Amino acid sequence: MSSSFKIYNATELWQVETGLPSIPTFSQTLDKAVGNDGIQLGSLVELLGLPGTGKTQLCLQLCCSIQIPKVLGGLYAEALYVDTNTNFTIGRFKEILFASLAKCQMLLETSISINEEEALKKLHYVNAFGLEKFCAFLYQLPKFINSRPNIKLIVIDSIAFPFKEGISLKQRTGLLYRLMADLNKLAVEKQIAVVITNEMTTRIGLSSGAIVGALGDAWAHRCNKRLLLSAPDPLDNIRLAVLLKSNSAPESIGKFQVG
Repeated sequence: MSSSFKIYNATELWQVETGLPSIPTFSQTLDKAVGNDGIQLGSLVELLGLPGTGKTQLCLQLCCSIQIPKVLGGLYAEALYVDTNTNFTIGRFKEILFASLAKCQMLLETSISINEEEALKKLHYVNAFGLEKFCAFLYQLPKFINSRPNIKLIVIDSIAFPFKEGISLKQRTGLLYRLMADLNKLAVEKQIAVVITNEMTTRIGLSSGAIVGALGDAWAHRCNKRLLLSAPDPLDNIRLAVLLKSNSAPESIGKFQVG
């Protein structure tokens, strides 16, 4: 048998699956719903929902949570934010970041020496507007990650937007499959959590339309977990997250708060 293949037994696989740390969402109910106490490293997670349901907010929170000190069980790592639709705002990120670090101080009952400039440097941002620029960056992504090994979270916000340009369904499907296969390989090999936001679209049926996730049914099976976010009361700051699909947890509902 070729030495390039490693055969695992079930115990080893279980140890690998349960041994990877997770990024907390700062909501215990949401962490419980997602499973693994948050977004586990090595996984691909899709956040699906209408505008205003908290997709970008949750992504920003995860980019802050990745900096939780190791003394509190955090990763004290870095994040990469790939913005395809001008959703990112540095002002909002700073608000969430320093509120999160302040909470860490309170939990430790001591003062953590926080250098604002160093904390901000732990987030790497790239605007990948347009399909050509988006694909070009993802092609270079492995090299970028190799140069910054402390990055443990990659956010793509959103995956659907670049594909709104003139591209056929067949081309889009093939390109998406290749991109996701490369992302999945990168996530597993480098133990990085990949969080992808997606939009909703209307599917026309025989009698009426239905609101479904963009990019089609085949796309829905590309991620390890799929969370549908909703805002039950648009004037309230509470959001619900329904775990539609998971390879490690049953269907469940969690909630989180947006500021």
